[in-house]
Amino acid sequence: MDNFSNDKVDIESLRRKAFNYRWATLEEDVIPLTAADPDFPVAPEIREAINHYCSDGYFSYCPPEGLMDFKLAIAQWYSERYNAICEPQHILPVNSAAHGLFIAANTILEPGDNAIIPDPVDFLFRKSIEAAGAEVRTCPIDENTAWQSIDALEGLIDDRTKAIFICNPNNPIGKKLPTDFLNDLIILAEKHQLWIVSDEIWADITFGEPTKSLLNKELADYSKKIVVSGLSKNFGLAGLRIGYVICPNQQVFDSIFKSSGHQSTAFGISGLSQMAGAAAFSKAGYWLEEFKLHLIKMRSMTLDFINKAEFLSSVEPDATYLAFPKIKNTDLKADELVQLIHQQARVALVPGGKEWFEQQSEGHIRICYATSEQLLREAFDRIITIQSKIIR
Repeated sequence: MDNFSNDKVDIESLRRKAFNYRWATLEEDVIPLTAADPDFPVAPEIREAINHYCSDGYFSYCPPEGLMDFKLAIAQWYSERYNAICEPQHILPVNSAAHGLFIAANTILEPGDNAIIPDPVDFLFRKSIEAAGAEVRTCPIDENTAWQSIDALEGLIDDRTKAIFICNPNNPIGKKLPTDFLNDLIILAEKHQLWIVSDEIWADITFGEPTKSLLNKELADYSKKIVVSGLSKNFGLAGLRIGYVICPNQQVFDSIFKSSGHQSTAFGISGLSQMAGAAAFSKAGYWLEEFKLHLIKMRSMTLDFINKAEFLSSVEPDATYLAFPKIKNTDLKADELVQLIHQQARVALVPGGKEWFEQQSEGHIRICYATSEQLLREAFDRIITIQSKIIR
């Protein structure tokens, strides 16, 4: 696992390039365990693909529907890894998975509609729905299983409900959705003719059984499934803004494409990013497997730290490289705790709270452990040394 040894983390480069609450935005002595973005350089094959694409000096317009090489790579990945029905002509490469959520919401929702999202979940779900002029309704999830009550979901449905959005695996709690729940969800959606939009950005980062994609052939068939994903978490390509939307048929693709604005050339994804994405899926699968082996060790270290920290409750995520423990034995709120740890231990974390992950995330903190063993151990040692200032 030489790709993930301590000496592979180039902090000077990260301080120049890693923004979004990470190295480039913080004081030099602070270790960021914040935004879900790995501290490691990407696979050599991806860098080679980028260099090859740039070598002739041409950066022409790409097809607005996306480059077929990338679409084929996505389809093959989903077929081989997720036993999924996925036609390349029904995939739209987009400028990040986040943008994919916005496009999907804008396509299927109108002002006055409403859509249901999990609680907790990433803030981009709410923002994408509200940007479409629709109302957000939240349904709590079980922190131990990521299940939602089907009865509770159905109780939120009325004649203005158009969609149920899911995050599988869930960010921030790091849990995969089980097959039984997904089948029950499809039955519910078909009963009320609702769209299901599945954000699967974390699908490749799992421990134990793989994620069950909404497109898996073993799940009930349904014509209103949309999958959104990207390459920021699995291959460390957040800065290249590589996402995609997988549609169930040509009619839905045409609607998604129209809503995307790609045909106007005002929006779209770069050709360089798509070729990097194609190389990741077709040539860098080994790198992802090595990364997951490294993450298993970092996950164990993180859970050990949480168990030792008297102000945190134990957690057991089975996916993502995030931990989301609940705060205990202190009167500090999540944002106050994160601020204290930043100031006193020089470690940056992300607090729970409605503005980050909806209401049920209150009283939690999120830890990203996609870094080196040395940096992670140093961060946890620093926090433990100020434990007496936290417990109240």
